[in-house]
Amino acid sequence: MKIQTIEFAAERAGLELSSETLEQIQLYIARLLEKNKVMNLTAITEENEIADSHLLDSFLLLPYVRGTSMIDVGTGAGFPGLLVKLLRPELNVVLLDSTKKRISFLEEIIDELALSQITAVHGRAEELAHKPEYREQFDTAVARAVSALDILVELCLPLVRPGGRFLAMKGKEDELELAAKAIPLLGGGKATADHYLLPGTDIQRSMVIVPKEKPTKQRYPRPFAAIKKFPL
Repeated sequence: MKIQTIEFAAERAGLELSSETLEQIQLYIARLLEKNKVMNLTAITEENEIADSHLLDSFLLLPYVRGTSMIDVGTGAGFPGLLVKLLRPELNVVLLDSTKKRISFLEEIIDELALSQITAVHGRAEELAHKPEYREQFDTAVARAVSALDILVELCLPLVRPGGRFLAMKGKEDELELAAKAIPLLGGGKATADHYLLPGTDIQRSMVIVPKEKPTKQRYPRPFAAIKKFPL
């Protein structure tokens, strides 16, 4: 990927990136496309589409991130969590995914870029959220294109400390009505959504913001089969 393509995506998000950050992103995308030839990391491989659907989309998350710690649930190939880390080096980041091969790829990138305060974790949110080292430990949890909002809030809100927030990166539909009952049950406050077009495109996005107001009851999250079959 050309440096100019990355710069243009950043400019559309109102960002000015250092030459070091541009080179880090360029290396990351190059390694992603290399690895994608032997395992499925992304269906999007054309340079301009990567710039719009992955880079620009992830860059636009930055103004919403609060605090000093973030977990990216269902990170896949590292969007948006790894990109946020490259732009906010001081942030403590956990990249969580249930597919071991994806985590192995992310560990390779983290090592090659010599990044600190970032960990790629193989696991499932509904299990990690019951472990003390993860439960209510994050200022921000984010999930991008993972699942329906009523399912996502049960997976992600237990990971967020009271006073933090969960960010769901959705498409055209924000799905707020779908999760209206679940959010207060899980300790969430009044959720809102920002709707926007990715600058320079006709791609519609919704950023769902769910503040965490009080601790989540210990029985949540339930096993995933129950979450999926009987959403709150």
